[in-house]
Amino acid sequence: MSDKHAPEQPLLIVVTGLSGAGLSTALRALQDSGFYCIDNLPVELLGQTLDLIESGSYASRGFAFGMDIRDQKFGSEFPAIKEKLSQRIRVDMLYLTADEKTLLARYGSTRRKHPLVPPSGGSLLEAIRREGQMLAPIERAADVAFDTSTWSPQALMAAIEARYHMELQPRRLHVTISSFGFKHGQLRPADMIFDARFLPNPYFDLKLRDRSGLDPEIKKTILQDQQGREFFNRLEDMCHFLLPQFFSEGKHYLRIGIGCTGGYHRSVCLVEALGEALKRKKLANIEIAVEHRDLLTFRP
Repeated sequence: MSDKHAPEQPLLIVVTGLSGAGLSTALRALQDSGFYCIDNLPVELLGQTLDLIESGSYASRGFAFGMDIRDQKFGSEFPAIKEKLSQRIRVDMLYLTADEKTLLARYGSTRRKHPLVPPSGGSLLEAIRREGQMLAPIERAADVAFDTSTWSPQALMAAIEARYHMELQPRRLHVTISSFGFKHGQLRPADMIFDARFLPNPYFDLKLRDRSGLDPEIKKTILQDQQGREFFNRLEDMCHFLLPQFFSEGKHYLRIGIGCTGGYHRSVCLVEALGEALKRKKLANIEIAVEHRDLLTFRP
């Protein structure tokens, strides 16, 4: 990326390359990181769009335009246009490619139509090869090229984060730990569900029945019980291991549910304790929040 522009000037990333190489995934990754993204922007609108950017009409960390062979003028005209753009704004062109075998497999999996296959039908392989020839000038003009043949979507997102980390809003994994009662229905949506109904139920202790899982006596009863303590320790250890893995995999949101019968005592206590324990660990790039779905329905 060029350094001749003021660092406070927004960056324009042009995402292009072969159809099926991951253009949509790249744009989603940039959009999730705070970029203002436009897909399939016609070449003729570049100047007007850039005028809007320079006028400050759109406040953003940066901009990303998805441009591809669907615009027939793109392959032949854009290298010259890029030179003019670079005189006005910081521009970085990201070119995505993949080998023919991979592209054929991806189109076979998604069953989508290649933009260069005519409506009357034709060879997918021929369309892939023709697109590569038409985009050859674009590939030569690109600032960086990623070959995604062996990459998962998560690997592509990681590569984008690595290249543009100075421009991107740091990605966070937002984790919500929720208590609920099975008698009120399953927690939806949820990525992981844990059932605490095997633990002794304070509801059957008349001295504890009218207290919720937020009460110190309930916490003491559940977390000092041998089964309760072991269950909690295993939950804490597992979440400590899993949450960074989910972050690395590219997730933005995760919801963990802990359920008991009514969602008043055991699950509430465990959710509070787990949330506090994970917050104390200060896991990098991970935000922890707790919620109690059914606590407001508590009637002792």
